[in-house]
Amino acid sequence: MERRNALRNIGLGLGYMAATPAILSMLQSCNTAAEGAWAPQFFSQEQANFITTAVDVILPKTDTPGASEVNVPQFMDRFYAEILTEADQENLQAGLKAFMDTAGGSDAAAITAALEKTLKAKPEPDAEPDAATQFAYELRGKAIWSYKTSEYIGEEVLVYLPVPGEYLPCEDLESLTGGKAYTF
Repeated sequence: MERRNALRNIGLGLGYMAATPAILSMLQSCNTAAEGAWAPQFFSQEQANFITTAVDVILPKTDTPGASEVNVPQFMDRFYAEILTEADQENLQAGLKAFMDTAGGSDAAAITAALEKTLKAKPEPDAEPDAATQFAYELRGKAIWSYKTSEYIGEEVLVYLPVPGEYLPCEDLESLTGGKAYTF
């Protein structure tokens, strides 16, 4: 009798182990928001809309997808919410507010003008740049980094070698990859 119970328990255990991934994926799919809907964690909805337009100004759609198409704003929002300390979050929010005030609007033309004004400004030597300028540099850098590390860009646009290949130290990038940079 004990052998039958042991075999039954082993069978149930294997069944539970096999079913667990399917059940977890089903539960996770229930928690996922509808495609296109994005509930920001760090940004307010107004700031999220502004950031989405700003990253598309920095990295517009050409023959490659634009920044918002590869979810750069969502990545930045989650990165800032989960990685930054509270003090850094406050500084970033202050910089974003200053940059939004500099732009004076949330359309592409206003953001382009604000980026040109802040990124081309020549600060005094040994002077700390203002909050809007600091945020403009942060926005540009984080948008480019997020874009280049996205899955689609890394695998479809940049050269992707999941396993390192042959080492060719004296070859130029043009002959090796057709001029494309390697992914991170």
